[in-house]
Amino acid sequence: MTGILQVNWIRHLPVASTGRYIGHTDIPAVIPSISANLAAPLPENALWFSSPLIRAVDSAHWLMQSVRENTAPLQISPELMEQNFGIWENKTYEEVWALADRSKNWESPAIIKPEGGESFIGLCARVDHWIENMMKVDINKPWIIVAHAGTIRAALRHALNIIPEQALSFAVDYGSVTQVEYFLEAGGARINYVNR
Repeated sequence: MTGILQVNWIRHLPVASTGRYIGHTDIPAVIPSISANLAAPLPENALWFSSPLIRAVDSAHWLMQSVRENTAPLQISPELMEQNFGIWENKTYEEVWALADRSKNWESPAIIKPEGGESFIGLCARVDHWIENMMKVDINKPWIIVAHAGTIRAALRHALNIIPEQALSFAVDYGSVTQVEYFLEAGGARINYVNR
């Protein structure tokens, strides 16, 4: 992969608690009994990374079983965790809106930091730091990263160099693949597809 690093971001498989903020809440994914069949093929002999949250780890192990010739171990990276929603954790969107401090700028959601949590901007800084550090050491094989919707939006913000509010507009479904390629010598990146 001379000159290009292919990064395949996968959102974890579905969870039972939909419609709630479950950033750092550690709930399992609903793992199917059938083998993986993603719309986008995954590269063999890739480096595998995952958020430490069980829904991502279990999804990664399930996916790894479907990719032949995979010999790399799963690397767990806390920086890949979902946004920490603080007091919003486990609340529905309606409950959060009822609690919302209307003095905050809800037209700029990326800057809002729930009490005891982090903002989307904070998540972006965490993901930026991880990507940039990893690109210094692990660029000889493609990457497969199993993470969360917020993490993947932050990665898209990094690759496209857009403002955080724009990145929040991307749809990232359970089990979907988003592929980014980084041009290591020339700099910059391209998005091959999102939410496939």
